[in-house]
Amino acid sequence: MSNNMSQNIKGLHILAPDNGYSVVDCVDATPFMPFSSEVLAFIDALSKQLLKQSAAKLQPELVALGFWLRSAHIKQLSSQQAEGLHKALGVVLHFTPANVDSMFVYSWVCSLLMGNNNIVRVASAESDAKNSLLNTLNVLFAQEKFSEIAKRNLFVSYDKGSSCSAQLSLLADARVIWGGDASVMAIRALASKPRCRDISFADRYSAALINGDALNELSQVEKLAELLWRDTKPHAQQACSSPRLIFWLGNTDKQKEVFAQINKLAAQQNPELQKFNNHLVVCQMIQSTGLAAQTLVQQHICALPVTHIKAEFLDWHLGGGLYLIKNLNQLDELAELLDVKLQTLSYWQVDKPALLKLVAQPSINGLDRLVTVGSALDFSLNWDGYDLPRLLSRVIEIS
Repeated sequence: MSNNMSQNIKGLHILAPDNGYSVVDCVDATPFMPFSSEVLAFIDALSKQLLKQSAAKLQPELVALGFWLRSAHIKQLSSQQAEGLHKALGVVLHFTPANVDSMFVYSWVCSLLMGNNNIVRVASAESDAKNSLLNTLNVLFAQEKFSEIAKRNLFVSYDKGSSCSAQLSLLADARVIWGGDASVMAIRALASKPRCRDISFADRYSAALINGDALNELSQVEKLAELLWRDTKPHAQQACSSPRLIFWLGNTDKQKEVFAQINKLAAQQNPELQKFNNHLVVCQMIQSTGLAAQTLVQQHICALPVTHIKAEFLDWHLGGGLYLIKNLNQLDELAELLDVKLQTLSYWQVDKPALLKLVAQPSINGLDRLVTVGSALDFSLNWDGYDLPRLLSRVIEIS
């Protein structure tokens, strides 16, 4: 890449590192080998810095990220790498989501681990988590021992209407695209290298499956509420893996108690009038279709039983603790409700072999993750059906 091309990317601002590295430095630098010692040392330092700072600032998303990045876990991921000679792709361009301010970091780390150079377009929306993350990165990038990491990893911002995305796309060997369906399609339409790989994280939603027949004691109610809230609270329920839809199997006697308990947990946060108003409007829109009952809870969270699930219900959903509840008499009823946009189904006290048999049916073309309630947000290297280490590297076949 020439210096002229770098200079022609007008309107591009480098947020991190803040020590003078440019797009030309990033693109021209030789990539690392996968799981290099330099990258592992940087990720270990990032983990420690996030855990120290984020815990003090009560930022659970960044605490979770710091925990995921700890050295023992990264070594475990390294041991899972498929056989063969792996090499970096080159330059990976990341487009981050506007509504989830730290989730994209996981895919960036996957790319970094595979040795790639990275240009990350950070969403313009302001948040404490985003600013804290960028500050942490700049602290580390400023250290001499991480100068080679800093050169190869740029976090940038620019106006959505600029030509920056188009110019950067021509430099990329892969694009990781987080966003709504329309945004993803717009970026994929931009010209790129003939062998550029696109990994698209488009509109998805998630659900939880609760076995009401197994819910008997108050302690179970409290524990289930805690687990559901753990999957809901981070990112204000905007993460694609946070449950918005609750499939309730069997006995509903304890249903209202569970959501009342979640409401108590939500009350420990600062109440937001805007969130309550959003819940009210969305509930009224759904109820106007004649496909919903009265809310079970409508205060800090909202729990609304529905008789049918329409795609527009999920389109109207604005997060913030809104649960749409669909009651089921039999597990088999679930099969026709799992559509192509469903990403994660978390389950509680459901017979696992029976559930696996159901989701294995050829007619079910959605669902990429099946996890226990409370772990819906736990990131894995196989995300949205993508094997990220393999897609973000070249595997040289040897015979």
